[in-house]
Amino acid sequence: MIPAPPLQTLKTYGLDIEKIRSDFPMLSQTVNGKPLIYLDSAATSHKPKVVLDRLYQFYSEEYGKPKEANRFSKTTTEAMEETRSKMAGMIGASKPEEIIFTTGCTEGINLVANGMARTLLKKGDEILITAFEHHANIVPWHMACDLTGAVLKVVPIEKTGEFDLEKFQGMLTDKTRIVSFSHSSHVLGTILPIKQICEIAHSREIVVMIDGAQAAPHMPVNMQEYDCDFYAFSGHKMGSPTGVGVLYGKEKWLQKIAPLLGGGQMAEQVTWEKSKFASIPTKFEAGTTPFVEIIVTGTLIDYLQELDMQKTSEYEQELMKYCTEKLSRIEQLNIFGTAPEKEPVLSFNIRNADVKKLETFLNNEYGMAVRAGHLTAQPLMKFLGVEKLLRVSFCYYNTYEEIDVLEEALKAFIKENA
Repeated sequence: MIPAPPLQTLKTYGLDIEKIRSDFPMLSQTVNGKPLIYLDSAATSHKPKVVLDRLYQFYSEEYGKPKEANRFSKTTTEAMEETRSKMAGMIGASKPEEIIFTTGCTEGINLVANGMARTLLKKGDEILITAFEHHANIVPWHMACDLTGAVLKVVPIEKTGEFDLEKFQGMLTDKTRIVSFSHSSHVLGTILPIKQICEIAHSREIVVMIDGAQAAPHMPVNMQEYDCDFYAFSGHKMGSPTGVGVLYGKEKWLQKIAPLLGGGQMAEQVTWEKSKFASIPTKFEAGTTPFVEIIVTGTLIDYLQELDMQKTSEYEQELMKYCTEKLSRIEQLNIFGTAPEKEPVLSFNIRNADVKKLETFLNNEYGMAVRAGHLTAQPLMKFLGVEKLLRVSFCYYNTYEEIDVLEEALKAFIKENA
């Protein structure tokens, strides 16, 4: 095992980590008298002060419902559409209209699954997912199958957490209509070869839906490069307020599929007999959206672009490698997922120890926020032969020193529970 380098030589890719940490008020909190060490960004990330300030400013000085006649409504409408344009630019959408604001990644996947069930799928058709998937990319497809008689098939993965393109290709048939894969695994960290998956699927005219919940916060993503048909993610994992998500969809598919929710301005014309849907993106944004939180997400985009997501991604990769190196030295600890390309996520257990007990120990004794359990991936846990794992996940506001504390804490727990 190669020894970890001394702290002063560790890379930060030009990022001022102390300055970044000062941007996040929550990171100054203490837990049981210990400084908060937040290692659960795969669940949700903290919010920079510029986002919090913008939220307060808007509610205090600018609040007005969009698409109404008053002055505040006009500025609200403009600000919301400005965020849509910023998001389109950030992820490489062809046009702002391909950006649908949702409540989160889960709604985005449900929107596509429901829309496909009502417009494309029929009995005997096949939908492919992988063994990596979060429940949010399993249950909506079960529901689509229940509605249509389609069949859900699962592409197996390697015990190492690697994805085999040949196995995927071998499972495609003339009945395959949709492929819905995670961009990266929220448990094992594996980054899937999305571009190649799309090329293979599209060569057979198969629709591709990507769950980007874990990838979009931790790397630059580009829809033109991937050429996927749909891509969904959540803002709260990136630093926006909760209740904001994004569904990117190619215009041709957004025009074809039915909306998930009806009501309000998503209907252009309504009679007793029928409703005519509005054009995209309004067609998919029924009711009063969380428009303030959407507008504030525009401020988050500015913040992330100023930091440079390529730099933050590279730094997070260094954190993960450093942590992997440290934890691999602990004999009783078993890391799950060793694919060569991973997101900044590590899941593991400790021999003969309850990971929920470990989770409590880390929180109570070291002020450390981590996640333990089935991680909303029960089928994956069964495949791995475990009931629960403990997951640590990193963001650009984490430090190498926090990983040193994690190593110390794990050794202390093992010593006390040997």
